[in-house]
Amino acid sequence: MNNKHILITGASRGIGLEIAKMLAEKNYSLVLTTSNEISASKLSEMSFVKNNNVKVYALDQENKLEIASFIKKWDQELWGIVHNAGICKTLGIKDEGDDPLDEVLNTNLIGPYLLTKKLLPFLSRPGRIVNITSQLGHEGRAEYSAYCASKFGLIGMTKCWAKELGEEGITVNAVSPGWVDTEMGKLDMNRMAEEAGKTSEQYYKEICKPLELKRFNSTTEVANLVSFLLSEEASGITGRDWLMQTIWNEL
Repeated sequence: MNNKHILITGASRGIGLEIAKMLAEKNYSLVLTTSNEISASKLSEMSFVKNNNVKVYALDQENKLEIASFIKKWDQELWGIVHNAGICKTLGIKDEGDDPLDEVLNTNLIGPYLLTKKLLPFLSRPGRIVNITSQLGHEGRAEYSAYCASKFGLIGMTKCWAKELGEEGITVNAVSPGWVDTEMGKLDMNRMAEEAGKTSEQYYKEICKPLELKRFNSTTEVANLVSFLLSEEASGITGRDWLMQTIWNEL
């Protein structure tokens, strides 16, 4: 185990879990968060967590009191922060129903802001911040107002933080995946396929047609990019938003 501590939020599944596994293999000292005690307990039982003495905490980023309590207990230097935790809930601006705006913005945007601001004194110089955003932080999609707003905002904060922290040697970058082969990605695709009256297989082919690689990216491919941005080799890269495959023609 090396002496570089990295905090990864939303680490119980999908992209966050793959990042955690990869960084554990690279011998980083990890602190992982997930949204509730049930998922934290399941994550704690995974072999890579047990074998590498990884610390796991339940942290609901929508809840500012939980964030404050988590930060109050922090007592170690950090090499990097990976803001991966996020939720996606949809509602059209003309539609009735429970509006997800506050929940999505608090989790996807306000949470990363508060964690970064309060943990900044513990971040080493040099250090690293990587924000997992989305290509829906560049393009709007009908009924995704809250999610798009949160990801547009996170990309904006990435660029602001890079300018504020650069002279201290802290790099700040964003990674914007498009379609990724995750549980959340598949659920989103299946819902859209059903709304279009098509099978998941048919809709997958349509989605992939305009993509350069003609397929979804894997979580490993996303984790590889994040791992590089956290490394010493990425010391001269900051303020960038790293788009993976473009999805503009699909939107």
